Amino acid sequence: MDNLTHTLAGVLVGETLSRVTRSSPEGLPEPQRRNLFVTLMAIGSNVPDLDFLSSAISGDKLEYMLEHRGHTHTIIGAVIGAAILYACCLLWCRLRKQQLSSADRIQLAGISLLALLLHVTMDFTNNYGVHPLWPLYNGWLYGDTVFIWEPLLWSAAAPLVFILRTNLARALIGALLLAAIGACFGSGLVPTGFAIFMVAITIAMLVVGRQLQSKAALFTSIGLWLAITLTFALSRINAESQLRAFIAQRYPGETVLDYVLTPMPADPLCWNVMLPMTTTDRYIVRHGVWAVAPGIVPADRCPGRGLFKEITAPLAAVTDAPSPSMDWQGEIVMPRDELSALATTNCEAAAFLQFARVPWAMRKEESWIVGDLRYDREPGLGFAELELVDGVVNCPSRKLPWLPPRSDLLR
Repeated sequence: MDNLTHTLAGVLVGETLSRVTRSSPEGLPEPQRRNLFVTLMAIGSNVPDLDFLSSAISGDKLEYMLEHRGHTHTIIGAVIGAAILYACCLLWCRLRKQQLSSADRIQLAGISLLALLLHVTMDFTNNYGVHPLWPLYNGWLYGDTVFIWEPLLWSAAAPLVFILRTNLARALIGALLLAAIGACFGSGLVPTGFAIFMVAITIAMLVVGRQLQSKAALFTSIGLWLAITLTFALSRINAESQLRAFIAQRYPGETVLDYVLTPMPADPLCWNVMLPMTTTDRYIVRHGVWAVAPGIVPADRCPGRGLFKEITAPLAAVTDAPSPSMDWQGEIVMPRDELSALATTNCEAAAFLQFARVPWAMRKEESWIVGDLRYDREPGLGFAELELVDGVVNCPSRKLPWLPPRSDLLR
């Protein structure tokens, strides 16, 4: 998820916990306790993304792919990060001469850990993936449920406009809501009907924040947040079930290695679909837009279809009969063993395949271009494409343990 969404979730949970837990007479006064709860949750909900510092210092694109959502996005990483965050909190309280009771210390330690685990859980819902079980299991886990920026979740947090303590914080939440509404109507990614629905949800939640007591409003916000996530999760299950039947009928001689799905913002009816598939001698990646309810919104009217028109990958037209449920964007066809051979002879390619879930490769003069179709958005080399020049060896400085998502192609 984006960091603003992480922050909103942290603030919501922090405000809620400050109201459902009890303070002790010998501990922090209630205002200071509330401030610490909210601040710890907000900061802790972003701490795992500090992994970008490593690649920012080195400037290495491949290192970023492998390090981002790496060790900091594991359960062990969350425990270590929480311990550091908790230690910083204790130091802050000591410098401010704030007296902590035993209950305060336990609660602040728990909040530090909860904040980091919440971040990892939220990141799981996207199609980028996390590997929280390292070192017991080093494979990527993908939720494929929520778009990386989901405006409906921001709407769920609207009661914070009336709950947060300072006018500045309230104004910032209001500005974020206005920005989200503007993006829904101006980005072209959200159908007008869903954008209007998002506005209605925002207004309703503002009324909740204004009329209900803070605790009830916060529970309503969290309940709506979970309900939105569940709605997308159920739609995703339905979409994959429909896709399995569709592919089995249209491509009976091909094996689907993975169903990579991403919803459009505020829209559980339209899904970007990428299907790595194989035959006995070919590796095929097909990309399309899938409509869960084509009677309401057919695939060729789903938003966001133009995102993949000008990209690096050599997409060719898909030869298939038209369908109201599927609007094919293109396909890539390669020899099945090409990626495996490239990984065997090129250390950069091997490392890249520890990240790429929908990999592709093409020959260009005296180099190879490799990429992950999930994040191909431009005709030039983006963050998920590399040029591997013949004779130039640029192996990663250290080997990471992540299992290649497409290990089924490398065996």
